[in-house]
Order: sequence, then C-alpha cells, then structure tokens
Amino acid sequence: MRLPGKIAVLLSLAFLAGCASQAALPTQGPVQPVAGDVFRLDVAQIEIFRPAAEPGTVIDMSAAVEAWLREHLVAVGATGRIRAGINNAAVRQSVVHRTAPGGTSFQRNRQYDGMIHVRIDATDRSTQRVGFAGGSASRSQSVAADISTPQQQQVASDMADALMRDFSFSLSADVRQRLAKFLR
Repeated sequence: MRLPGKIAVLLSLAFLAGCASQAALPTQGPVQPVAGDVFRLDVAQIEIFRPAAEPGTVIDMSAAVEAWLREHLVAVGATGRIRAGINNAAVRQSVVHRTAPGGTSFQRNRQYDGMIHVRIDATDRSTQRVGFAGGSASRSQSVAADISTPQQQQVASDMADALMRDFSFSLSADVRQRLAKFLR
C-alpha cells in the first residue's frame, strides 16, 4: 500500500523538475552573423545602448544586434557622436488557447513573436548637423503546442536568423537615405 504513494511522490517530483527546466533564462543566440555594408561615419564616437531581457524571451538578440552595429557603423571623424538605442531585440514565446465555436473544446498553440527595433541619432554641434535613422524587423509564427523542445529551439533560431537579415536590410537602407550627410 505504501509503494504506490512513493511512486506518486516520485512522479510528481519528476514532473515539477521538468516544468522548472522549461522556464530557463533566454539564450543569447545562436544568431548567424549577417553580412552587409560597413558605414564610415563622420563622427568621433558611437555609443550603443541595449535593454535587459523581458519575460517570455526565448532568444535575447540584443548582443547580436549590438555586434552588428559595432561591425557595420565605424566612426572616422574628429567631432560628433552617434547614439544607437536598441529598443527591442528578442524572440518571445507564448501559449495561446483558442476555444472552438460553441465552447466545447479548445486548441493550444505556441506563438513565436520576434522583433528588432533600433534608432540611431547623429549629432555634430561643431557643424550643426543632426540626423536620425532607424531599422526594424518583425516576424510571427504559430506552431502546435506539443512540439518537442529541439523543434521549439529550431523555430526560434530560424526566426532570429531571418529577423537579423531583415533588420540588416532595413537599417542599411535607412542609414544610406537619412544619414547621407554623415557618410564618408
């Protein structure tokens, strides 16, 4: 009679341990590097600010976005400054419950939402030049709630890679258009 009670306790502990492992901290990647233009900017310094990860974040992409900015924005001037603010750079996951018509059943889906948004402000008080540029990218995808953990990680990783490509294209085009007076 005692044996089933012990088995129930062990199964409960195993279940709780599995639930605890699902709430892991967001990863910093792996985000594939994205090739693109290198912009030589007529400023003396470039400052980059990035936020902390928010709840529900599966992949925190702020380090990858910061690396992209450091690689593609190069200060070559004597005066002026660029401030780049990473407002959002993450892939987030949520579980969505949809009720069927009539309320008799429901369907669970995992929703992945990815967003990158960066704003760049350029100022040079000695020449009275100012400008700003911005780049953003977003993607969403729904998958079945019961997919395996490796499949979940693959969906998030693929989304992060696609977001970086979209972001690179978006920000490069805006820098060429809006910060043309700062380009060398």
